[in-house]
Amino acid sequence: MTYLSFIRAEVLVLWRRKQNIFNALLFFLMVVVLFPLGVNPSAEFLAPAADGIVWCAMLLAVLMATESMFKEDYIDGSLEQLIISGLSLPLLLLLKTTAQWLVVFLPLLFMMPLLAEMLYLPDGCFWVLMATLVIGSPSLFLIGAIGAALTVSLKQGAILVMLLILPFYLPVIIFATSAVRAAQLGLPYLGLLAILLAIFLLSLVIAPCMAAIVIKASTN
Repeated sequence: MTYLSFIRAEVLVLWRRKQNIFNALLFFLMVVVLFPLGVNPSAEFLAPAADGIVWCAMLLAVLMATESMFKEDYIDGSLEQLIISGLSLPLLLLLKTTAQWLVVFLPLLFMMPLLAEMLYLPDGCFWVLMATLVIGSPSLFLIGAIGAALTVSLKQGAILVMLLILPFYLPVIIFATSAVRAAQLGLPYLGLLAILLAIFLLSLVIAPCMAAIVIKASTN
């Protein structure tokens, strides 16, 4: 097995298990669509709140997608095979998380122009919101991978995953929404995007190693 063949196989596995991905995408869409109907559909309310609605929906969708990221591989013994494959386990887990992010995020990316219009997001803020999603969403998946690894041996770990990793999601949400809000007010926002990028790079270094340590402990 090589790293390239692994990521190809991972994409095929995600396609076979597409129900979990579809549920996450559908949940994201339902939150964004139903929130204006249940609270206030006026442009005066939705325009300043659009970024918060999108990011909260993204967070919940990521929680749904990552909760079972390693579960089925743990049950069928695939995780043990990864450990003894002779390849770098942190890098394999990073590739697995990357495949998960691509499969979930790309459909959301194509839906964003329509959702932004529906939420009356100002035109000048759309690309800032997209930048925060591109930079910040990988951090959510990487942090979620740690939570999924911690609960991989538990039958019902969804609530525990949420409790464990939700505090680590807060900085991403705060800086992402602050960047869009700064763009709406005409204030500088590049510093906030830089902080999001720093969080992503920190997660990129730490999360695969931590997930690998936890998975090795769980399989033993």
